[in-house]
Amino acid sequence: MKITSLFVPLFALAVAASMAPPLGRGAGAQEIPGPLSAAHASKPGETDCSACHVAAGKVSPAKCLACHAEIASRVAAQKGYHRDKADDCAVCHAEHQGRQANIVPLEPASFDHAETGADLQGAHLKTKDCEACHTPASTYPRTQGKSYLLKVPGCRGCHNPPHPGRQDNCLACHTQESWTVDRRRAKD
Repeated sequence: MKITSLFVPLFALAVAASMAPPLGRGAGAQEIPGPLSAAHASKPGETDCSACHVAAGKVSPAKCLACHAEIASRVAAQKGYHRDKADDCAVCHAEHQGRQANIVPLEPASFDHAETGADLQGAHLKTKDCEACHTPASTYPRTQGKSYLLKVPGCRGCHNPPHPGRQDNCLACHTQESWTVDRRRAKD
């Protein structure tokens, strides 16, 4: 028997075997691209890709918002930073980079606070330390994740109001530009 008569069928068999899916996996199965971040590690997506993904590995914003209800309600109300960014969460929040990955890539120095719908003015505009006004994100329970959303103490967190009994609405008399009373706004 010639060697070439054995080689051709064996070569064809090797090519066919290399194109077949591994045993125990369906033809449509894909490899996991990497571990999820710590924030998502305990979620169903760690073992069930369809919890977050739809066809062809795409991430479904609807599935993201189903878990992130606080953001979903603000998107629905067209308020806040995510109001016009909910079409593709994965653009900013890239997953499968490991447990230590930061999937909330907030850069305080370049963050445009006006995009949140709470436009800062005056001295507030100069503040680039989020935790000067917001509760430190690291103190939140793991169920809330790392977020500065709606964690603002209000005017009295920094300013000591000298008006007993009239502390409900500072902006009725004051502006962010100046805490000197604007007589046109004061209602005495």
